Amino acid sequence: MTIRSNRLVADVLHDAPATLRVFLDFHMRCVGCPIASFHTVADACHEHAVDLERFLAALQAAAAGPTVGFAPPFTGRDQPGERG
Repeated sequence: MTIRSNRLVADVLHDAPATLRVFLDFHMRCVGCPIASFHTVADACHEHAVDLERFLAALQAAAAGPTVGFAPPFTGRDQPGERG
């Protein structure tokens, strides 16, 4: 997935959950922010005084990497604590 500066922050976080760590590493408070649905990546970088090109490169790397540590969504088929 290519992440461009005009993508909404909320869309980036939704489509590439591994990018959450990048936002936190850059000390950006976008995770859980109600403005994330309206701000683009470029807007967020401007608001947090973060270098856009460096940030985009980090987002791309995170989105391209494996999603180790992310559990699959709960489907309701398996009950927590039960074994088959």
